[in-house]
Amino acid sequence: MHTRTQGEGPMTRAGKGGRATGEINDRMLVVKDFIDEFYNKTVFQNGKSANSDLTPAQIKSLFAFKEDDREYPIGELGRNARVKSSTITDMIDRLEKEGIAERLKDHGDRRVVKVRLTARGREIKRQFAVKMRSGMEQAFSKLSEAEKKTLLDHLKGAYEILKRIK
Repeated sequence: MHTRTQGEGPMTRAGKGGRATGEINDRMLVVKDFIDEFYNKTVFQNGKSANSDLTPAQIKSLFAFKEDDREYPIGELGRNARVKSSTITDMIDRLEKEGIAERLKDHGDRRVVKVRLTARGREIKRQFAVKMRSGMEQAFSKLSEAEKKTLLDHLKGAYEILKRIK
């Protein structure tokens, strides 16, 4: 593992194993640094949400429920959260233990188990979304209009590029 030296930014870290490997490592670190910095500034501090006691995994699993009042099969929640079924099962176990979600048997097929947010879960999700919006507004308030436009233009461009990668 490479540690940064003083004055070394994300673009100056060299990888081992030749130029191509070093370039790939540098690119991966730039992406990681961006994601880490973005989340640290807008969502998380010290492994917890800056505005609540939710962990990153809990937030990800909460937002796998795209519609708050709907029951979801575990597989669909996993696809929504972009994680494996075993991972979402563990995530839902934790939400269920906290009273945020509940499992229900499907009346048409007893083998199928669906999950829905509890009233507490819906409220926690709503409150987090409000706090997240406030955090984003606060972060963006520190930027000039030109900086906001530049950042958003670059993010849109990066998103379009990522969509093209299969």
